[in-house]
Amino acid sequence: MAAIKKAPACLDLCVTADDFEAAAKETLSEKSWVYASSSASSGLSHQSNLDDWSRINFRPRIMKKVNTLDTSRDVLGKKSKLPFFITAMGTLGSAHPGAEPALVTGATRKGINAVISTATSKSPETIMEAHLSEQKKVNNRSPTRLDFQLYVPTDRTKAKTLIQRIKVAGYHSLWITVDSSTQGKRTADRYLQAQEKLDEGGIEVVREAAAENDFGPAFGGRPTAGYLHPGLTWEDIAWISEEWGGPIVLKGIQSVEDVKLAVQYGVQGVLLSNHGGRQIHSAPSALMTLLEIRSYYPEAFDKLEVFVDGGLRDGADVLKALCLGATAVGVGRPYFYALAAYGTDGVEKCTEILTEELEICMKMLGVSSLDQLHPGLINASRLLNEMWRPDSFGPSSLKAKL
Repeated sequence: MAAIKKAPACLDLCVTADDFEAAAKETLSEKSWVYASSSASSGLSHQSNLDDWSRINFRPRIMKKVNTLDTSRDVLGKKSKLPFFITAMGTLGSAHPGAEPALVTGATRKGINAVISTATSKSPETIMEAHLSEQKKVNNRSPTRLDFQLYVPTDRTKAKTLIQRIKVAGYHSLWITVDSSTQGKRTADRYLQAQEKLDEGGIEVVREAAAENDFGPAFGGRPTAGYLHPGLTWEDIAWISEEWGGPIVLKGIQSVEDVKLAVQYGVQGVLLSNHGGRQIHSAPSALMTLLEIRSYYPEAFDKLEVFVDGGLRDGADVLKALCLGATAVGVGRPYFYALAAYGTDGVEKCTEILTEELEICMKMLGVSSLDQLHPGLINASRLLNEMWRPDSFGPSSLKAKL
């Protein structure tokens, strides 16, 4: 577990989700900070995640009755209190000694859903126990649900063992990561590795793995042998689905063609994501992929649930994605930073900040419930001008696929 550098500023000084980043940077060790903040190559994918939210504007309607608000929505067959969730993040033990149990405790108190990563610091059972323990304290009134993000091991027997463990533990849905046939080039982490090797006289530094998770990677998310499956194909959905027997979401979809395939293969949802800008260099933002779906395959929204994550830092931006048809939006790094600096209290405060911003924007936008949202409430023309088109390079067989 990474050493704490110094105590963060008072939690009351965190007014926006961005404020947790500075607090975490002051708190985390260099190794943990590099892991959390790094992205692929020069950072273009990560930067587009951040920038694209600001390239959509609202078109507010006034004089609407908004004295009461309903922020709930149905997600994979269950009622969700909020239209955003904590997206999967690995090795939270590098951020805080409470790790994932501290995260889900805060999530349960605030009624927000969370997706738990295969790359956890604690076992999936221990994390679920923390959730159920907190549920008992509130007489099972929290609507929080835990889902599980799956890196499919190359060994199918090992994969089935993990799936069965998750099933028995009580996780609601399985989110299969499909954008990790290999690991992206994490530039800041490469510099750190090189410096560590130099400091050790040319000897390669082997990072410690999570002691309580047999399926976890080495520290910093560095994969171990058999951890990432380069041979995973669409056909694998069949045996995973049979083994799991519940809702399946594909995490890491980045094109409309693959959304169409997801429908054909019968999954219940897709998470549009470029892995926080940590995998392929120059990836599209989730918002850009969301626009592709609305433009070229709008019927997808009637066939499965569409989630997005990456770069969101303001609760108001949740509404932008929902106006375009998303079911819910995932938030990652702000929760990592909040946990790192303040533990469970930070997780709660981050949820409060995003919820307040969501509610303020709903009122000013002129909607009292999420089912009133529609594309006419936003202006996405700046993103649309740069969106991929089937005929961008002349006649293309791609057009026929859509």
